[in-house]
Amino acid sequence: MGLLNKKGILMMLIVGILTLSACSQNSSSSKGEASNYPEKEIKIVVPFAAGGAATTTARLIAQNMEEHAGVDIVVENREGGGGTAGQQAVASAEPDGYTLLLATNSVITNPIFSKTGYTHEDFVPIGQVVSDASYLYIPEGAPYDDYESFVSYAKENPGEVTIGTSGAQASDTFAAKDLIEAEGLDAQTVPYDGAARAVSSAAGGHDDAAMSSFSEAEGQVQEGNLKPVLVFSEESSDEYPDIPTTADIGYEGITDESWRGLVAPKDTDEEISNYLTDALEKAFNEEDFQEAMENQGMVTRFRNGEELKELMNNQYEQYNGE
Repeated sequence: MGLLNKKGILMMLIVGILTLSACSQNSSSSKGEASNYPEKEIKIVVPFAAGGAATTTARLIAQNMEEHAGVDIVVENREGGGGTAGQQAVASAEPDGYTLLLATNSVITNPIFSKTGYTHEDFVPIGQVVSDASYLYIPEGAPYDDYESFVSYAKENPGEVTIGTSGAQASDTFAAKDLIEAEGLDAQTVPYDGAARAVSSAAGGHDDAAMSSFSEAEGQVQEGNLKPVLVFSEESSDEYPDIPTTADIGYEGITDESWRGLVAPKDTDEEISNYLTDALEKAFNEEDFQEAMENQGMVTRFRNGEELKELMNNQYEQYNGE
């Protein structure tokens, strides 16, 4: 074998050894970062305006999860685009476990119906803590005082009735549109950046009704500004047992039970996501957390990361028409 050939083989071996060494170091570094997690503050991004149930949920998670996570947890509202601004920010964040998203159904629907740089598959589910049914609320003092009279009013005023919702691609918007179609109404949905603004608009008389969860609207109900007239569920409401369900009025298929939980950016190390799921579940089981959520009128339900992933995939198929 010639000298040049021997040198060539030697160089190839050296390059191979150096490459393997670098890969090993990168792998060890990644595992080291995961094993040392967490070392600094964790941020939960809420992709809606402050003041709504999403923000309340995030703050209660942060307060009760800090002890189990071992570091401070802060909440940041980043509204815009019906949730897309905050969702995109988290999807693009470093997958290091320090930036999380307070996720809702809209993390699935936004990419389906809007041009976004992410899909629900760009997130690693951590866990679910809330499952809320939506209600139709009307302003106190409106020329209708229950669901039947609201429908009659809408039919008598075609093209004039508006229903506020939490976002253009939010599940409550689809439920409202389904109801409008089922009733044969000439009415419009008006999407806001979060249900808090939809509720405020209806309470101020700017919309004829609003879609919202119990927790989002109860403050306005207690102040005498809104009243619930319909629950989008097959089962009666514990909070408002006397109002009809969509099933009661013959629309069993028109329901809207939204969820809230935490997700992390895609490619987050499994060791980190498991750590977060464990801390979230421990926070969920805290008596203080359950009492606070109940006081806010929120229906709690825990799903771990794998269970939430299954729910998200199922809802994707539902909303995408697959």
